[in-house]
Amino acid sequence: MINVTHPDPGYAASALAAPRQSQHCLVGYPVRDPANIHNTDTRRVTNDTTQQQSDSTTTKSERQILIEELKRLQSVFASNDKEKIADLFSFPISNETVGIYIDDSTFNAQLDKNGNKVTRPMFIRFYPDISASLQIKQINQLFKKLDVDRLSHMDTLQHEAIIKSEPCYHYHALTTEKELVTLTIGTNSNEDYKSKTVSEDEIAENSSEFCEHVLWWVFRFDGKKLHFKNISGAG
Repeated sequence: MINVTHPDPGYAASALAAPRQSQHCLVGYPVRDPANIHNTDTRRVTNDTTQQQSDSTTTKSERQILIEELKRLQSVFASNDKEKIADLFSFPISNETVGIYIDDSTFNAQLDKNGNKVTRPMFIRFYPDISASLQIKQINQLFKKLDVDRLSHMDTLQHEAIIKSEPCYHYHALTTEKELVTLTIGTNSNEDYKSKTVSEDEIAENSSEFCEHVLWWVFRFDGKKLHFKNISGAG
């Protein structure tokens, strides 16, 4: 499993502020009729309100674009099409960025020859093993368990699939903070699990040594598109 530092995921939508009305026009003019001054203040309040509504509309628009991008990403993973999934990356990619670890001497020899970089032909050729290493099946489960439409009013989605009779359980999360969008997939110990055949000198089946693993897929959202950033993990 990969042993690197947890990324600092995040995302925040930017808002486009509407220009404010210039107020220097009152300088050098005689005092206006109170009714006119009231009308000026009313217009100013109206303009401020319009600006706030514009900011809100822009934020909602960017969030909706993000949701649409996540649905597009979901369809790419669901296709299990190695060419489409390869399109998510900019090749060649450093293996420090993706952390692909597979037990294949040919792959590892090419990796060494390329200076620890994965090329597109390598990715396509060894896709079945790479898919398992990057847990793409669990990424598919993440999108099945989490309703991305809820991001319209939330920044974090989480789901735990705890089965009483299983020592470990899967969990999935999707977080947005600033420009970063993080897909989290992992397993954890089921503390309520009761092992049937554990002696004093054996490690329990629900031990963290067996159960605790996590992988983070991190993307950058530029307001229009999602761009792959890196994959890291622990456990």
